[in-house]
Amino acid sequence: MPDHRAQEHLARTICGRLSEWEQLNLTLGQRLGLTVIAAAPLSGTTGLLQAALGPGYGDGMLVDARRCADALDLAMAIADQAVASYCPEEVRWWQSAGPPQDQASLRLARSLSAQSIDLDGVRLGEGRRLERLDEAFALIVALANEVRADRPPTLVIDHLGTMLATVREHASRELLDQLRTIRQRHTTLDLVLVDYPAGPIVHALGDPDHPLYRAGQTLNIARAHPAQFLEEAGGAGIKLPRGLLGAAAELAAGAPALVWPIVDLSDADGGDDTPAAARGWQRLRDLNAASVSAQWDLLRRVHPSAQTLVSAMAFGLAPYSTPVADKSITDGLNRLRDVGIVWQPEDGSKWAIADQLLAAYARDHAPAWIARRTAQARARS
Repeated sequence: MPDHRAQEHLARTICGRLSEWEQLNLTLGQRLGLTVIAAAPLSGTTGLLQAALGPGYGDGMLVDARRCADALDLAMAIADQAVASYCPEEVRWWQSAGPPQDQASLRLARSLSAQSIDLDGVRLGEGRRLERLDEAFALIVALANEVRADRPPTLVIDHLGTMLATVREHASRELLDQLRTIRQRHTTLDLVLVDYPAGPIVHALGDPDHPLYRAGQTLNIARAHPAQFLEEAGGAGIKLPRGLLGAAAELAAGAPALVWPIVDLSDADGGDDTPAAARGWQRLRDLNAASVSAQWDLLRRVHPSAQTLVSAMAFGLAPYSTPVADKSITDGLNRLRDVGIVWQPEDGSKWAIADQLLAAYARDHAPAWIARRTAQARARS
């Protein structure tokens, strides 16, 4: 990526989250051992982590746990990233199913075997899940000591809370217990786990009966307020019409993944063109119509009341004002939160839809009674 493109990408990554960016860099630099990041949905935390770890992530490794169904999948993903970070020339062999193909891969295989790492087990995903997870971390430390002995490694497991929300409670507890044990064994490794607010890892840190109790520090990364984009654009080196950027941030409710596409899809001519943001927003909606429609249909599989709850929130109605049993509402909200569809911007605040594309779709496809109840409530107020 050319320097000017890289600079623009970094500027957009940190715009609106300057304080979070500074705190994240400080936390990673302190190497606290175990850090849990409670990241609001669509807060741009992944982009901040990628930028903080550096081009190619340097000595930091980032693994996306959303691709993993269990501890064995996670072990393989971690091992793959370790080889890609420290031995990139051996990635092709490592990701194959065959024996070592040359002197370099043979040397790597022998080196790992000397560390009592089951090569085929962690490479091909065979054997006991937690043993393979243990070996994946041993692989990181072994390669770090061999390739960059003076620079201890950092592993970031992104979206781990989302993964754990989909497994049984005992499996989640077992995996977190194993991560605590691994971290205590490999003291040179800095481990960062990314959760969502009120997620399973955050809960475990505060649960006296959980093995992870007080095992690490928590860093909160909130969603940016739309006004922050205007306040920090100049300092980040972003030159855009204030009307365009401000309107895009409002339409996106502060989600960077939506703010910048709205800006790029607008047809602003350099003036303070607020209507251009609305046109960019509509184009973004058109481009994502098929995927958002599929997401809407899948809500029924999340919970039977999910579409009703999302529709109500899209119109500004409180979930508990819907004609659904309170227990079903609570269960539905918890499930929707676990998959990142809804959230509470602040502790105790009302529930909100994380993705404004889904919220806009819900307003267009909500049951008729919701729109009429909303109009009736407005008339009374």
